[in-house]
Amino acid sequence: MRFFDATLSSGFSIIQASLDLKQKLRRVCLWSIVGLVGGPTALPAMAEVHVTLETTLGNIVIAMDDERAPITTEYFLGYVKRKQYDGATLYRSASIDDDPSPQIVQGGIMAEALNSEGDIQIEQYGAEYLEVIETTKQTGLRHERGAISFARDLLYTGHVIPEIVFCLRDVPAMDAYGRTKPDTRGFPVSGRVVSGMEVIERVTQQALGGATRIPFLEGQVLSEPIVIQKAYILGPDRVALSSDS
Repeated sequence: MRFFDATLSSGFSIIQASLDLKQKLRRVCLWSIVGLVGGPTALPAMAEVHVTLETTLGNIVIAMDDERAPITTEYFLGYVKRKQYDGATLYRSASIDDDPSPQIVQGGIMAEALNSEGDIQIEQYGAEYLEVIETTKQTGLRHERGAISFARDLLYTGHVIPEIVFCLRDVPAMDAYGRTKPDTRGFPVSGRVVSGMEVIERVTQQALGGATRIPFLEGQVLSEPIVIQKAYILGPDRVALSSDS
């Protein structure tokens, strides 16, 4: 595995410029449809995909913003459809600013990487990187209470990994330009919690005595991680869709 190379950012900028154009075209199409059917002149509602995470502390329902963060949404939903979050865990509770009150909860399929010896090979966890980062500057979304974001590989590549981050309060340091290492792009907010914030808050009440070989995560790992028993996509009527939907 290699360390993050800042020269990759030029390639990312080209990809992300294409993403901006794609999003603008989608909005133009939606505006055209509204005009054709004689609907209201206000912007149409953003497309959302609802996902339920059944945990041992209760259910969390999240809405992924497929309109403003389509690439990250597709990345996440791929893991849901493949049932890779079934049996995953919520394993981290932390504050990353000067306020000691809980700020984020993190979970996903890579908990075992916390104690990996040597370089972490993402493939051994059945995961793959997402190289494109949909920044908060691009999407207009922010790391605020209820926001759903995703972690990045800060040890090697800087790419997005399938570890979900739940925000319990504002986290401006995770927005674009909120930090400088490994770069200024921040983390990709791509959804929000619809229900179950009380479950996430209960995660923060768990003991933090879990082991990790990653120095900056010491004191942030749950002694007993919370299991995500099942994750699935909900249809418009809030009924679970089949895995091949």
